[in-house]
Parts: sequence; structure tokens; C-alpha cells
Amino acid sequence: MSTDEIRVKFECLKCGGSVLQLPDDYTDASIAKCKLCETEFGTWRDIKAKAISVVRNDVSEKLRDTFRGLKGWKVQ
Repeated sequence: MSTDEIRVKFECLKCGGSVLQLPDDYTDASIAKCKLCETEFGTWRDIKAKAISVVRNDVSEKLRDTFRGLKGWKVQ
């Protein structure tokens, strides 16, 4: 994994699967499902938005931890 790549792991709460299934010609409105048990998780748009939110929160937390204790720095 390169330094400019962030991975988000998916895990189905029903079966523990880790692969999302989308149609070949998917769009943001397509429904994402668990590949193992076919549980529906919502639209691809919603899945992407949730992943972006999780990554933003994780990066913000890591930045705060990195700069914690340094005088004159504040990460918002």
C-alpha cells in the first residue's frame, strides 16, 4: 500500500463477509449487498459517504494524537 492510499474494511454484521457486491454497470444509486449473504446495505452513494466519514474521523484523530503536547499547535 502506498502512502497516498487509505483502505476501508467492510464487514457484514450478519455473516462476517468482507466483500461488497454491486452490479457490473453500477451507479451511485445502485444497491450494495454483502457478496456472501446478499444482505442489502444501501446505495453505493451512502456507502461511499460513510467510508469518507470514517476516514476523515480516523485521520483527524491521528493528527490530534501526533500533535498532542506540542505548544502552539491546534488541530481542529
